[in-house]
Amino acid sequence: MARQYLALAMLASALWGVSYPITYLALRFFSINELIMLSYLFSILLLLMVLMFHGYDGKSIAKGLLLSPINYVITYLYTALSHSVGGLTALVSSSYVVLLIVIDYIRNRIINVRYIVSESTLLIALYLLFQGYGDSIYVASLLMFMNLVYTIALALISNADALNFVFGQSTGVFLITCLTMHGFINTSSVLTSYLYYPFVLALVGNVIPYALYALSIRHIGPVETSLTSSVETISSLISSTPIQQLPINPVAWMLLMISILSLNIENKKPELRTVGLILPSNCLPTQLTIEGILPWNKEFRNNVGVIYPHIMREIPGKRKII
Repeated sequence: MARQYLALAMLASALWGVSYPITYLALRFFSINELIMLSYLFSILLLLMVLMFHGYDGKSIAKGLLLSPINYVITYLYTALSHSVGGLTALVSSSYVVLLIVIDYIRNRIINVRYIVSESTLLIALYLLFQGYGDSIYVASLLMFMNLVYTIALALISNADALNFVFGQSTGVFLITCLTMHGFINTSSVLTSYLYYPFVLALVGNVIPYALYALSIRHIGPVETSLTSSVETISSLISSTPIQQLPINPVAWMLLMISILSLNIENKKPELRTVGLILPSNCLPTQLTIEGILPWNKEFRNNVGVIYPHIMREIPGKRKII
């Protein structure tokens, strides 16, 4: 079951990766706020049609509205940086998973080697793939912080219905974008065939990936879900080949593959063997009625002591059972 949700998280990351070159191309015809507003407007319309059959959940919609300001900042930054992502931004913005791993260790006191291997190989690969580290450390740090806050907040409200949550989030981002826009939307762009850009972004950049992301966090946790960003890096680079040259660094590509494969290694937990109520060897449970068990059980307690449901301490004439 965990593998299925890991696959969904990878699909969400792959779709986000594909959305970057689409955003880059769309910005030739739309401003940043125009593109965000139109793509989220299409998201709302699409989700309204789906929720007519799926059903509405007011609490999940409200939770999406609460997180919409954070989502707006993340969406705005990624849209603005879609054509000029530097090595520093790629490296720092992805390092929020390190903080998630630390939080996971503080809570569970368990070091997950898979997480460490996946994140370390991802960061090294990003360092090798992206050239140029002169971009703003403030923007990169802000993006890292917003990713961290959004992921933790989404994990805390993971009981929300995914589709209703994304609907509430999309509605909030749409309203925020309308309030922050300077002037009116460029009608010449809206009335042309360029509208397919925000429509496609509504699907691959918002509705589908955010719904899958929320669903994955609920079942496999925020750390493992966030580590699938290796897939996002690969899909963004491959899908961008028509507009830019694919970076050739065999070591970096190998590290990205290791980052992905390490997530698919299952942790084998030791099986705990439990011992239930032990009956005398000459007395099977099917041979005893409730009235027959209770008197014998009372006598057995008097001879042995306290009986624990899963652990027996000592039986007279027998060895210890652990």
